[in-house]
Amino acid sequence: MWFGIWSGPDCYHSVLSKWPGGTGVNFPVLNMHSHAWPLYSATKLLGTEFHPRGIRFTPVIPLDEYEWNSPLLGFKKTPTGYSGWYAPTTHGNWMIEVTLTASELARLKHLSINGVPAAMHKAGLKLQFRGESGSGAPLRWEIS
Repeated sequence: MWFGIWSGPDCYHSVLSKWPGGTGVNFPVLNMHSHAWPLYSATKLLGTEFHPRGIRFTPVIPLDEYEWNSPLLGFKKTPTGYSGWYAPTTHGNWMIEVTLTASELARLKHLSINGVPAAMHKAGLKLQFRGESGSGAPLRWEIS
């Protein structure tokens, strides 16, 4: 096994793995992807999880205000609530889910999707809603 000798994969399997010292990629030579880690880490800090029907957010950054934008999505937290946008390359009707604390959910009363007021659907600590995006027209939402 030559992993780590002539190559540099993203990770190595632990000694508890079925293949200790191995890697999760088929061709691990020079596979560091270091340029992608800031983007990957930023989405994880936002608590972002993509799925085939849309996106989930579980914001946990302990700040009153912050904003993050990329070509695919934007997310903003302010003292009055949350807002964001989602712009996949294909047109679609997407499910957005935002998991918040009970106190945050209690104070948030208004939802708008693409500028139109919408009913808030809560499932436990999750706020769920759907909206459309199209070419050049991201799904935009705001919770206050």
